[in-house]
Amino acid sequence: MSLVIALAASREAVIGADRRAIAFLGSCPKLEEELYSGLIKNDQQLQDRARELGAVLQITNSKEKVWTRGDLLVGEVTEISFELCRRRRIYLAPGASLQVDITSGKVADANLDVAGCAIAGREETGRKEACGEARIRAWNGVGCTVYGNRFTQKLAYDEVGRASGRVNEALIKSILAKAGNSSASVSRECTVLHSDIKQSDPKAALLKALEEDCNESGWRLCAPQ
Repeated sequence: MSLVIALAASREAVIGADRRAIAFLGSCPKLEEELYSGLIKNDQQLQDRARELGAVLQITNSKEKVWTRGDLLVGEVTEISFELCRRRRIYLAPGASLQVDITSGKVADANLDVAGCAIAGREETGRKEACGEARIRAWNGVGCTVYGNRFTQKLAYDEVGRASGRVNEALIKSILAKAGNSSASVSRECTVLHSDIKQSDPKAALLKALEEDCNESGWRLCAPQ
């Protein structure tokens, strides 16, 4: 599970994320529970615990979970199983954000990420996802949104609380750095993007970006709002 922090302020939008991707090659719920609850603090502890439990992991620190789409910012977290790829995605502009849940079938003959899911927003050379559905989860105005596991979400919101809700690019960077030093579930490397380009109609711009992504990826947009 990733850590993605998105800020829609009145005059700017900022989004940041770590770059870690962890694939469990076989089921190991105990290790997953320990990892995503914050019990495993660093990579050495993760390797040692995986060895104790007989788990096989594939870890990379190069997955980009945030990107630009024109003047907009986009970020997502993914959950992979043998049959499904689930994404929670956020589209962001100054003054507005759009959250979307995307469920798609197994991927065949495509560029795959470490966990076996096609990377949205990147070039693909093979077949697209067999099927997919995008459902709008929430529209938001000015505010901060955090995607992550229990530990990283709590860490992020605690830091936001200490800042009395005054979230900015510097705070997002510091939260990502603290999470990288506190949990093996996220990387120490991160990406932070910023935009101060205001849209004449932010909601329409975000919806258009989602619709374009659905058309490009073969997802069916359900109940647009």
